[in-house]
Amino acid sequence: MKTLAQLTFSNRYSGLPASFYQQRHPGPLQGQTALVAVSSDAAALLDLDLCRQDQQQLLDLLTGHWLPPGASPLAMKYAGHQFGVYNPDLGDGRGLLLGEVVNCQGEYWDLHLKGAGQTAYSRFADGRAVLRSSIREFLGSEALHHLGIPTTRALAIAVSSEPVRRERYEAAATLLRLAPSHIRFGHFEHFCYQGDRTGLQVLLDFVINNLYPQLKDHPDPAAGLLAEVQSRTVRLVARWQAYGFCHGVLNTDNMSILGETFDFGPFAFLDHYEPGYVCNHSDDRGRYAFNRQPGIVHWNLVCLGQALLPLSDETSIRAVLERFADEYQQQYQQLMAARLGVDAIQDWPLVVRFLALCEAGAADWTRVLRLLAEGQLERAGRLMQGDRNQPLQEWSRWLQDWQQRVANHWPDAEVRRKQLCRVNPCVLPRTGMLQQAISLAESGDFSEVNRLLAVLRDPFDPDGKLPGDLAGPPAGAVSPVLSCSS
Repeated sequence: MKTLAQLTFSNRYSGLPASFYQQRHPGPLQGQTALVAVSSDAAALLDLDLCRQDQQQLLDLLTGHWLPPGASPLAMKYAGHQFGVYNPDLGDGRGLLLGEVVNCQGEYWDLHLKGAGQTAYSRFADGRAVLRSSIREFLGSEALHHLGIPTTRALAIAVSSEPVRRERYEAAATLLRLAPSHIRFGHFEHFCYQGDRTGLQVLLDFVINNLYPQLKDHPDPAAGLLAEVQSRTVRLVARWQAYGFCHGVLNTDNMSILGETFDFGPFAFLDHYEPGYVCNHSDDRGRYAFNRQPGIVHWNLVCLGQALLPLSDETSIRAVLERFADEYQQQYQQLMAARLGVDAIQDWPLVVRFLALCEAGAADWTRVLRLLAEGQLERAGRLMQGDRNQPLQEWSRWLQDWQQRVANHWPDAEVRRKQLCRVNPCVLPRTGMLQQAISLAESGDFSEVNRLLAVLRDPFDPDGKLPGDLAGPPAGAVSPVLSCSS
């Protein structure tokens, strides 16, 4: 186990041509600073021993006052489609890739500092992050990991008394994010739309050599890469839909080449089953509504396929993209059927009926599924009736059919209960829960951030949780709408 000063850096990305990035040191946060929270789980990915680590040194790293030996900070250049419109002027505008750390298992982890100050790609913005958004990403990404949803990780947050202007004045903060790579769909779009075939080839070779080495001997490496990325991304969006996660800003520059949840903004989990829910108030046309996420993800993959066309051919690229719908439906059906403990093919109509009932009653479907898993059928029925006092005849018929099918699938009741509780969380990082932690943190009390970090480490076990952690939103509560600065 190591301290920050003992980490082994590789910095493969900084070996690429200068057109790929701007070398830049972090702009130090000003004023009084404090360490808000640290994830021991994320630290373990770097072989980082938090017991040996000097806390002031960690704070100095987070606030831009110190760099580990071997770090080579840079801002990555990329482009992307934002709300369907191509924007060539993108890049790391408020974050820096500090370097690439190699752990004892030979795994490579990017250290990316969000809120590190202005870069060549800041587009007149201040290059800062705020405490509110940093807490949301910190808790959100760590929670998604423990839910089994692929995601970037978060090591730590620091805050400063330096004020920054968003919808209001807020405290500047930084978040140290970890990922095997920060390459986005938009990296490929940048070189394609620039007409830089050489740069595009260099990027493709870099990604294959370092992230997808199994494709080195592929007869069509570009189409092979698209197929691998699509497969991972299909698994990702299927899990989003199965657990009610809304990303909020699914631009192509927010899509990871590794199929991970990337760039947390106005994300939210559905409090009530509302398929058309839009969590981003900037999305006035509902482009990124919850039920549109699979289609948008496919659209983004088409953009990636178009960017790869100079290195492949249309027939091969099209053949990959045409598999998306079937791959997604298969993954999604398996996940939803597993949550209800039924067969993904024979019992799929039963799953569809369940979701329709949840929508009609605006039910807290996360709690309903957990109560079904625990065998608390009466409480589940009361939740299904909800504030709208929905008649329960349809629910009763569904419940009778479900009990018959789930008993056939899992004859042993105790085995069934354990299995269903393993895939149906009792706690999620709901927006209201996160906001409580944010409000306390903005007053200088970081205890709730750290408590929630512990709570969200095991979302399937009710032990150690407070009643409020397990409860849904208050009766009559409206699902919140967030901003891109969230």
